[in-house]
Amino acid sequence: MKRHLSLLFCILPTSAWGLSLDDRIDLIVDTYNLEPEICTGNIDSVASDNRDTIGRIFFESTALSGNNDVACQTCHLDNRALSDGLPVAVGVGGSGEGAERMHSGGVLVKRNAFSLFGRSSTNYQNFFWDGRVGENEGKIFSPIGNGYNYGFSSPLSVAAVIPLLARDEFLGELDHFDQNEMLRSVNGEYYQERYRAANNYFENLFDEPMSPSISQLANSLRDEGANIANIDLPYIGNSLASFISSSSENCEPSGWERYLQGERRALTNSQKQGALVFYGQGRCAACHSGSLFSDFDFHSIGTPQGSFGVHMHQQDMGLGGVTFQNEDRYLFRTPPLLRVSETAPYGHNGTFESLEDVVLYHINPIPFFVDNGWENTRDKFTHGGILSKRDDILGYISIDSDSEFNNLIDFLKSL
Repeated sequence: MKRHLSLLFCILPTSAWGLSLDDRIDLIVDTYNLEPEICTGNIDSVASDNRDTIGRIFFESTALSGNNDVACQTCHLDNRALSDGLPVAVGVGGSGEGAERMHSGGVLVKRNAFSLFGRSSTNYQNFFWDGRVGENEGKIFSPIGNGYNYGFSSPLSVAAVIPLLARDEFLGELDHFDQNEMLRSVNGEYYQERYRAANNYFENLFDEPMSPSISQLANSLRDEGANIANIDLPYIGNSLASFISSSSENCEPSGWERYLQGERRALTNSQKQGALVFYGQGRCAACHSGSLFSDFDFHSIGTPQGSFGVHMHQQDMGLGGVTFQNEDRYLFRTPPLLRVSETAPYGHNGTFESLEDVVLYHINPIPFFVDNGWENTRDKFTHGGILSKRDDILGYISIDSDSEFNNLIDFLKSL
């Protein structure tokens, strides 16, 4: 981080040298070694055995869920930059898509559904808000152990199947009188045993007799040349990862990506000024670094907890819920910013409704509480502790005018 800060201060005074906006941004691009990320390269190669098409079939199928009511695409919509537009996702028991799901009786997943753009990049280091899946020293660390040992081809492949092991996302709702077979098989197990139970379920998914939805899935897979006798969790995860990779290949380049390819008019003057703020006095690039706009480290901006969370007492401990270390409480992985203007609301729990809200909260959280107050009594008394975890770099932001702020927002819209 110190290196980034020193480079930023070298870039900031360039206006005095009479350089154009483009020349100044060129210095930034060279300093940070920036290049187009998705749509143009830097993604894992797509399998040549039709695996990306098979992955699409899995991605769109509700037959992978215990109650046959949710699919991967439920929370990763094309018209929402592969997110769902909700504060937190609505999993099993829900119906419809987007806002329709909020009042459909479904189970809240309790975290904001992230976009899938850029997830197949070879530069992507860890997955999920709490970083529970990633790669280190040739091993995939995850709740199910080292994914390479099971036949997964990448951390993305493991991350793609983790929701299949979650009761609120895919397994189904607990019911004393009518529990589905997938929930009965998996729900009582933990960690590696949970994986083995789920893998056994999927290995036998296409045994006769099949339900209509599973039979339809089997026929679709056969049409694409899949041998359904060989399908297990690693096969599903590798296929989903291949589909996500192919989706990134075929997307439309953003204004920022076109600019990096030499199209100077791809950004407005306001967006170019915003880039200078982003890499300068806004200190944004200290954490949102690289071509994916993330350092893949863990930080806190003091996001309010809200009325529910994934850990006890309705809290969300973030990284602390993975490491069980007190110093990691309320830390969340820096979210990549690709397509960020299309993925509102923001924050791990969707607290911030707009880009303006979340950016201003980085700079100064006080206006948020003046406008919104406290969501519940508990936050009123405990949020001071969360605010104390705010990252030190936030104190060095020196945006002090509406024009700088608005330019920064315009730049974010180009990503």
